[in-house]
Amino acid sequence: MKQTYFCPLDHFGSLSLSGPDAQKFLQGQITCDVTKVTQSFGQAGAYCTPKGNVIANFNLVTHADTLLMHMPITMVESVQKAMSKYIVFSKAQLQDASSDWSRFAVWGDEAMACITLVFGLAPQEQLSCIQDVNYLVWSNDANSKEFIVYCSPSHKAKIMVQLEQQAKLADMSAWEAKQINNGLVYVTPEISDSYVPQMLNLQATGAIDFKKGCYTGQEIVARMQYLGKLKRHLLIGQASSPIALKVGQQIDATKRKNVGRITSVASTGGNNYEFTAVINRTEAQEDTLNLHEQDGAIINLVPLPYEIDPQVFERIKL
Repeated sequence: MKQTYFCPLDHFGSLSLSGPDAQKFLQGQITCDVTKVTQSFGQAGAYCTPKGNVIANFNLVTHADTLLMHMPITMVESVQKAMSKYIVFSKAQLQDASSDWSRFAVWGDEAMACITLVFGLAPQEQLSCIQDVNYLVWSNDANSKEFIVYCSPSHKAKIMVQLEQQAKLADMSAWEAKQINNGLVYVTPEISDSYVPQMLNLQATGAIDFKKGCYTGQEIVARMQYLGKLKRHLLIGQASSPIALKVGQQIDATKRKNVGRITSVASTGGNNYEFTAVINRTEAQEDTLNLHEQDGAIINLVPLPYEIDPQVFERIKL
């Protein structure tokens, strides 16, 4: 039976950038090409330390003349603090816009029809956008079955009523599980500044533009891509445990301890969990994995829904 779902994304927030130098400033800070962001299309991206570790990743969209970085609300303050050190030299303003919007996820077989009925039309391509003064909607996948909705708080109740007429209200964990199965992760404070972008597969999900030029951490990110030395990366796992799984939790292998860490997790009912984790590639391919200090909690790895260039692991020598 076909079903469409929606849920509030109250655990997400936004940073806004405005002013004549906003685009130029952000272009020198993040992994994606800001010049490609229009009112019709957004970009996925990441903000890194000078050592190339991901502080946060996000969807970058624009509403009217303001750039918006969509990320977990727990990351907004730290990203704002880090960027504020440099924006003082630009004619641009950086603000916490989390309270300016109400956010929803909409997904399912009839998600596009739902969005069309509520907003009059629907974005057709991944990260394509529709908007007016009171809302912003973008497609979260290539099949137009997942959407992110931003609406002004004054319109939240109205949008909720309209969504309820077309879709079923779901628990946030259902959306998180879907993102996990898409091989997507949003960095949270528990794992911030822990991984270079390729360890989170961001090069495979379109969040890195290798042609855009310099940005903070760019040299390290490019070196990892072109020297082929990646030893660990994001994988999708399933496990059963009477103890709730947590982001940052250690993963062990039969022959070696601490071969990975959980990066996102969703409960799927009972004692069952789905999660993403950055795991050593060798142990993931050749050994049995289990949750730390839970030998009976065997991890089942699920194939990623996208391809990763094998040369990022071991560069072919010609």
